[in-house]
This record gives sequence, C-alpha cells and structure tokens, in this order.
Amino acid sequence: MADEEYKKFTVRARRGIKGEAFFESLIVSHAIPHRIARQNDLGIDFICEWIHKDNPTGIIFLAQVKTTTNLQITPQHLRQSRLNKLEEYVLPGISRISKRTIKYWKGLRLPAFLFVIVESASDSGGGPSCYYKRYTPLLDGHASREDRNGSTSFHLVNHHDNFFAFADNVNEVGGFARDLIIDFARVAYSNGHVIQLTPRQLGFWPFPDKGNPDAVRYFADLLRWNRKKILETCRWTSEILKRLPLD
Repeated sequence: MADEEYKKFTVRARRGIKGEAFFESLIVSHAIPHRIARQNDLGIDFICEWIHKDNPTGIIFLAQVKTTTNLQITPQHLRQSRLNKLEEYVLPGISRISKRTIKYWKGLRLPAFLFVIVESASDSGGGPSCYYKRYTPLLDGHASREDRNGSTSFHLVNHHDNFFAFADNVNEVGGFARDLIIDFARVAYSNGHVIQLTPRQLGFWPFPDKGNPDAVRYFADLLRWNRKKILETCRWTSEILKRLPLD
C-alpha cells in the first residue's frame, strides 16, 4: 500500500514539474517568469513581469499553475468571449483557490491568475493545453457568480507553443494582455490609487480604440466601484502635502 502511495506521489510531482516548465517556456516570450521555490510558494508558483517585445512594462502579476490530464479533466467549450476574444471553457473538477490563499494574494496587491495545464494522456493527443482564470475579481470584492465558481470562466491561451498574448496579433487587441491591463488597474483602484496608463508608456494598448497614444486611459466602471477608497486617498494625500514646507 505504501509503495502505491509513493508511486502516486511520484506521478503527481513529475506532472507538476513538467506543467510548470511548460508554462514557463510558454509565457517567456511575453513575460519574465520568476519561479518561487516550492517550500516557499504559499499558493504562488511564479511572479511574472509583462514585457512588450523587448521592453519591460512594470506590470507584475501572480501565477499559480496546476497540471492535470485529459483523463481527469475534460474541458467543455462554451463560446468565444466577446471581451478578450479568446475561447471560453468550463473545466469540471477544478476547485476554487482556498480562502487562505485568496487572503494572502489580496495582501500582495497584484493581479492574480490560475493557469491549468491539461496534458494529453496519449502520444497522439497533441501537446498540452493551457487555460487561465482571472482571480483578481475575488481580491477586490466585486466577483461574479462565475468568478466564485472554481470551474468556470477559463480561457484557452495557447496553441502548441504559441501563447495568446493577443487574440488579434496584427492589431494587438484582446487576449491575455487585455485581461491583464484591466486587472492591473483594478487592483490599483481597489487600493485607492489611480494609475496613469498611456499606450505610449506601455508600448501597446490591447483594445480596439487605440486613440491618442499619449492620452491617459482609465476604466470608468472600476473607478465607480472604488470611488470612496480613491477619495479617501486623495484627501489623505492632500493633507500630507499641506504639511510639507514650501520650497
């Protein structure tokens, strides 16, 4: 019996290591992934900095990576998302991240994503598929029912070794980058900070309306959700500035 348990542990450990290595190789064209040691991960496998071409953007996000096979998980296709234009799936059997981990992530004040690597159990099944779910909505208190369900709102984000940073590569629109920018702003707003986002500063803008590359962009709905917190920060900042001596 003990031997069987050891074998199961070995299989799970090997699969997890392979899945993390695949994720790292997949995303490295669009982000610098920093692997967290297993004994220290606390629910985070990678801290990643998004890059555009060869330019760093300063956008940091958290990634937890789970690995399974298509014998254990059968992804169910729903539709193409009207927002990021990626294919949306349900992954039955994937549990929601624990409340303890969510609480820890919330304290880090960074966008968070769960990536699920689904390997083919047969040699003829093609390479692994990578799906992601946004966990930032659970960090700011504005999660929908689908956000709270661990199995829903996944998006397929690769084809073989191609990571879908954008759904439309020619115009650089949609894809993972679209969700990342929104969640980056979402975390900042929920903590009372209105960050300056301009397409020229970032080097890209993953939305159809490109407009003036020097114009500051914001997300009105997210600002409305966090109006009170932002006003508190403004008042607090104003009081501090008043106390400083004049130059």
